[in-house]
Amino acid sequence: MAKIISYQRPESLEDALNLISQEKHIPLAGGTLLNAGEDVEPLHLVDLQGLDLKRIEEAEGRLQIGSMVTLDEVIKNTNCPESIRISARSELPSTLRALATIGGTVASADSHSQLLACLLVHDAEVTILGPNGESTSPLSDVLGNLEIFNSQLILSISIATDGKCVFEATGRTPADTPIVSVTTRKCDAGYRMAITGVAATPVLVDHENPTLSLEPPSDFRGSSKYRMQLAEVLSSRTLNSMDGDN
Repeated sequence: MAKIISYQRPESLEDALNLISQEKHIPLAGGTLLNAGEDVEPLHLVDLQGLDLKRIEEAEGRLQIGSMVTLDEVIKNTNCPESIRISARSELPSTLRALATIGGTVASADSHSQLLACLLVHDAEVTILGPNGESTSPLSDVLGNLEIFNSQLILSISIATDGKCVFEATGRTPADTPIVSVTTRKCDAGYRMAITGVAATPVLVDHENPTLSLEPPSDFRGSSKYRMQLAEVLSSRTLNSMDGDN
């Protein structure tokens, strides 16, 4: 666990942004990653709980989820697509879901996160506050540029809510974090597919050639070749499942 030098709870976005832009000042959302991490250099904590970032509301035909909404709140909110609620439930043990936030999930960029994969296929966009004001970018772009969180705040994540999702995953045991998982969404615009466990973060892929350009890592849970084979098999299963429902 990290050593905490100071704790501050700003009441405005401007104050929060000014604080996290300072060296060794990090935003505190649910705190699950901080508590689980190894010892690191002493840190200044900037608690975001006092900010108005816990709303879930419809906006411009999409669902907007505040960055401080917990995974437990996502699961219980019936306005969230069922696929998002299911993937949020798989993210962490129940004792931590009441603490972990959706903004923290995005910032952590866990390569095995099925929730991030589900957000990707729901065309998630992330609104961020930085020194130059607010900006909105596709989640896929944000996951490829995590350095932005050193001096910027996630305000919200918005998603498309239409369509149907199918999940497939393989782990060493049913309760284990999947070695590879595939999430596929079918909507009016076509198919969207995302894969976990094959890159540094979950990635969007072409459903017609899902393993193109993938270079999965190897570790004690599976070789690169094995992960590639899983990606091929699991992606095929999701598409077959979609076609079988037609």
